[in-house]
Amino acid sequence: MTEAKLDLIAKLLAKAESTTPEEAEALTEHAERLMVKYGIEQARLDERRARSGQAGEEIVQERIIFTGVYARDMRELGTRVALALDTVRPLHADHAAGSLLYFVGYASDAQQARVLTASLEVQAMVAMRAWWAAQRESYRWCTEGDRRRARSGFIRGFAAGAAERIDDSRRRIIEEAASGTDLVLASRRDRVDAVIDRMATRRARGRQRADAGAYVHGHRSGREARTGERTVTPGSGGAR
Repeated sequence: MTEAKLDLIAKLLAKAESTTPEEAEALTEHAERLMVKYGIEQARLDERRARSGQAGEEIVQERIIFTGVYARDMRELGTRVALALDTVRPLHADHAAGSLLYFVGYASDAQQARVLTASLEVQAMVAMRAWWAAQRESYRWCTEGDRRRARSGFIRGFAAGAAERIDDSRRRIIEEAASGTDLVLASRRDRVDAVIDRMATRRARGRQRADAGAYVHGHRSGREARTGERTVTPGSGGAR
């Protein structure tokens, strides 16, 4: 994927975050489809290059560092984005500066995962704050830890819902593409997996169970995130 195409996608998503819900829907649907289609084009190009003995796109690591109270929740969001895109593999690491997420994949795919994660990170916070403003009273008798866990659960539910929508959209586009596209992408994914297998990794510690109600609300909001067909209206303000 060229820098010009990445720039176009970034501009579409940026504009979608500051416009009407109707225009945002069209902009983000266009951006996501561009991402997937460009990814398919790049995969086919690399396949042709490999058959002719030419060098293809490089497998890289893209790093994102998340900070703040919801750092691990946002890392989970990025992880789910990578898995939904299917050709990118996520790796975690904890650092004094925050929660690290590495996207391992072909350069264009890893950049795509990074762009989507950044957009959804903003949307998740906006949606959570709006939800918390409406639901805060129902948690008035809870401890601060329980309230924080509820907000965390919303974000984790949002991540799951958004990832499902990305996966659904990707599958539809592949079905519409030329015959053999799924095999080309599977081969691309297998090569990334081979790189992961050669890396020294260890299983991360499991997360604490989320607040069930908050998770369900977050999941519904994530399903409606601006990754293809619906939108979450931008807003401002902090969660308390």
